[in-house]
Amino acid sequence: MLLSTASDECVFRLRRRGNKERGFFLVEVLVLSFLVLGCAASAMAYRALSKNCAVMGAELTAIYLAQEQIACIEARPASYLHAHGQIPWLGQGTMPVEKNGTRFEIVSSVSPYGGASELAEAEVRVLWQTDGHIREKTVRKLVSYHE
Repeated sequence: MLLSTASDECVFRLRRRGNKERGFFLVEVLVLSFLVLGCAASAMAYRALSKNCAVMGAELTAIYLAQEQIACIEARPASYLHAHGQIPWLGQGTMPVEKNGTRFEIVSSVSPYGGASELAEAEVRVLWQTDGHIREKTVRKLVSYHE
C-alpha cells in the first residue's frame, strides 16, 4: 500500500506540472505570433517605402531633365526656334535618356505666345514607365527670342 500511495503522489505531481507548462506554452505561442506579425508588418512597410522612394526619384529626375531641356532651348537663337516647332533632345546623351536604370523620353515644342512677337512658350514633356504605368511630367516656360 505504501508503494501505491507514493506512485499516486508522483502522478498527481506530474499532472500539476503539466498544467503549468501548458499555460506557459500558450503564452510563448502568443508572443512568438506577435513577433512574427511585427516582422511581417515591418517588411511590408519597408517594401512600400522603397517603392515610393523609387517613384519619387524617377519623378525628380524627370523634372531635372525637363529643366535641362528648357535651359538648352533658351540658349538657342531665334532663327533656330522659328525653324523648329518640335525640338529634339538638346542635352547630354542620346534619346531615350537613361538615368538611374529608367528610360526617359523627352518631347519638346516651341510655339508663339499670344500677340507678343518676342516671346515663345516652350513646353517639355518627359515620359517614363514605372510598374507598368506610363508617367508624365510637363514643364512650360516663356522664353524670349534673341539672336
